Amino acid sequence: MTARLVAEGLSNRQTGERLFISEHTVDSHVRTIMNKPGFNSRAQIAAWMAASGP
Repeated sequence: MTARLVAEGLSNRQTGERLFISEHTVDSHVRTIMNKPGFNSRAQIAAWMAASGP
């Protein structure tokens, strides 16, 4: 769900508010995703989500 909200363009703070988790926790989730091969930016997360469908 974090990746989907990042793909929608929400900030870490906004994502945390939507998921009822802290901004720090969102940052941790985003960093975990970006540690995977092929991910260097939030834009790449958005592209991945767009390619994987609804």
